[in-house]
Amino acid sequence: MVELFERELMSPDRQSSKGNQLKWNSGDYWYKADYTEYEGLAEYVCSSLLLYSNIGEDNIVHYDTEEIKYNGRIFSGCKSRNFLPKGWECLTLERLFHTLLSLSSRASSKVMMIQ
Repeated sequence: MVELFERELMSPDRQSSKGNQLKWNSGDYWYKADYTEYEGLAEYVCSSLLLYSNIGEDNIVHYDTEEIKYNGRIFSGCKSRNFLPKGWECLTLERLFHTLLSLSSRASSKVMMIQ
């Protein structure tokens, strides 16, 4: 079991696309708490199965199951080594979509103002 703290908790805009899964970055590991009691196990099974594929181990993020203690509560979940190169950050598809739509609407309003 690992105990995690508020300072390691990722802000809501860096969580899952639904925003309902607690995530932490502590040391060289990422941790995710289960929201519906099975996500960590699913990550573990899928990443373990991928090791038997032709994708190549260097291209797979492997997950292990983990019990997480946070704010006096115990969560089931999973952990993985930090897979991001220095200076990179995770970007959910939802966040990318909203960013692109926002940029697109700003660009079109600027074009309208120029005309």
